[in-house]
Amino acid sequence: MIRKYSLLLLFLFIMGAVSADPPIPPKGYRWVLNGTFSDEFNGNKLDSKKWHDTFNGWEGRAPAMFVPEAISVKNGNLEIKSGVLDKPVKDYTIYGGAVSSKSFDAYYGYYECRAKASKIAMSTTFWMSNDKVPYADTEDTRDSYSQELDIQECIGGGTVHAKFRNGMNSNTHFRYVKPGEQKETFMSKGTGTTLNSEVSDEFHTYGAWWKNDKEVVFYADNQLADSVQFRTDISSHPFDRPMKINMVTETYDWQPAPAKDDLLNDSINTAFYDWVRSYQLIKVDQKIKSTYNESIFNENIELVANNKGTSLLIDFTYKANQNRKIEFLFLDEDGNILHEEKIAVYAGYGNNKLDVRMVDLKNKKPYRVQANYTSKSKFKRVEAIF
Repeated sequence: MIRKYSLLLLFLFIMGAVSADPPIPPKGYRWVLNGTFSDEFNGNKLDSKKWHDTFNGWEGRAPAMFVPEAISVKNGNLEIKSGVLDKPVKDYTIYGGAVSSKSFDAYYGYYECRAKASKIAMSTTFWMSNDKVPYADTEDTRDSYSQELDIQECIGGGTVHAKFRNGMNSNTHFRYVKPGEQKETFMSKGTGTTLNSEVSDEFHTYGAWWKNDKEVVFYADNQLADSVQFRTDISSHPFDRPMKINMVTETYDWQPAPAKDDLLNDSINTAFYDWVRSYQLIKVDQKIKSTYNESIFNENIELVANNKGTSLLIDFTYKANQNRKIEFLFLDEDGNILHEEKIAVYAGYGNNKLDVRMVDLKNKKPYRVQANYTSKSKFKRVEAIF
């Protein structure tokens, strides 16, 4: 029996947290959150299972020393506060802070943070790195290398380069030590983009899709910024190892250090990180155990419909915080339902397709297709015209 279906679309939404999303995944894949490198910072202290409150093996670049006391979690943010040391320590007279992941297993995927920089002449950064290991592609085993992927380096109160106050500044470094030497040679290639406001004026989102050992794509405030091909002067596969994640405030040798008054001004001396999130790219139908319990997607479905003559091809993307089912309704111009399909989807941000043969519609001509989650919660029903 052909049933009637109202053409009136009910714009009913399930409310979710305001969020940024990774780029559209390739067809047949989905993004899933990786809890090891994700944190909403909604507690009252740093999660010691995930993060160090310092940078192991590096005390900071003088005159700013990394101290754990600079780190706090409150009001929904990770805060890194800079200040003046009570007593100088070696060449250090002021302090900043560093938070780095305990795991070094961050590999190909999408990494992003939402941050607001301090407004002093110290950096607010988001980057990835690993330690030196022997470089195995040469006969001489005394050489070594490490990787560094700088997603964002900015200085809210910078006085030397304006781009560090109003831009996203990204870089890639293949850090190579030649046999018998100690000094590093940096094989670097970077890029940057100007933001709509200064880095210390409001929160911005900074992301990087580390695609493979040869390429990374950067995103600023959810917009494509640029792609970078890693330099291959030394290695044909320069970024082939997993890394850790770092959020650091530091001084630079080319930027004068902040004034004491600025360091003591609590209205400008703190960098804020609202959240950090990481995503793995997996097959859309691959079942995996969730490692992150936060619901960060604004759940929805988007459709593109194509009539191929003998079949109907529905390309669709979806965002779901839990495993769900999507109901597809094929209707004629009068709103009669000609055919129904239901597809189970796994949690994440997926890109998939549905191919329906015309014989399944008994060769009746569909005019539109509608889709919605089958759930007691209220979602927006979406449609596409053939």
